[in-house]
Amino acid sequence: MFKIFISLYLFSVLFLYAEQSMFGAGDLESSTPYGLTSAEKVIVKNKNILKNNENKLKKNEKKINKADSKLNNHDERIYALESILEGESLKLNKVYINLNKYKNEFLSFNEKTLYQFTKYDEYNQQNNIQLKQLNDNIENLQFQIEQSRINISTLKSSFDKMVTLMNEINDSYITKKEFNKLISILDKREKVQQTQAKKKKSTKSNKVLLEEARKLFKKDNFSKALPIFIKLIEIKHRPAECNYYVGEIKYYRKKYKDALHYFKNSMILYDKAKYLPKLLLHSAISFEKVGDDDNAQNFYNTIVDVYPDSIEAKEASKKIKNQI
Repeated sequence: MFKIFISLYLFSVLFLYAEQSMFGAGDLESSTPYGLTSAEKVIVKNKNILKNNENKLKKNEKKINKADSKLNNHDERIYALESILEGESLKLNKVYINLNKYKNEFLSFNEKTLYQFTKYDEYNQQNNIQLKQLNDNIENLQFQIEQSRINISTLKSSFDKMVTLMNEINDSYITKKEFNKLISILDKREKVQQTQAKKKKSTKSNKVLLEEARKLFKKDNFSKALPIFIKLIEIKHRPAECNYYVGEIKYYRKKYKDALHYFKNSMILYDKAKYLPKLLLHSAISFEKVGDDDNAQNFYNTIVDVYPDSIEAKEASKKIKNQI
């Protein structure tokens, strides 16, 4: 619009002042006009100003076009950057989603790992407790083994004492020859009894007779019990037990030498009977009563060594203290 205005203005001016000198004076189109009137000089001046303004306008237009071009380039770059940013944003969003996924998986794994470690600690603690219990049991077993060794050694020593004591009793009260003779007599009597049994059946069995004699003994009916026990010894029915009961009857009747004789026979026939502690105690007291303090002391010591937890051992300990 500005260009059109300038063109119309210049056309008007040129039309009004179209006449020129034949020698070129007043030529407004000349690059160096001369012979100009005042009005023409104003026109030329305005023309030059317009021309300069036109040149400046062209330059500015070029600059504006150039700026528009640059702006367009910047817009394209911005659009490209926006596209890149949008793509990167999508990628970043995927990364964020994956990161959350991995984070949740890690938290789950960490929780499971922590649970497993907790279980392992509990298992380890239980193992430690069991190991400690096992070590305690091993120590207890070792202690028991050591105590057993001591007890075995004590029992061996006590057994040796028993053997020595039995030999002393044999030497003092009956010889082996006499004992063998006694066994021979019992054998002969047994054969006689067997022969008689064939001729006449007994009204009571030996087992019944022994049970009857035990009951009589517990009731202190020694007069009836004694002949039954002696009869059972003669026929060799449980002779060790029967000798013990006869020895007890003799002991309670204060016939201590006779009691020792039957006690000794009982021990020779069977030295593992449950009544043996009482037999040994009453033997010791019988020795004491007949004035044989050495044998009495030996028997008391044997009872304490071999049967330390028995009632007879407590009684023997009291006897030993009284003799000191």
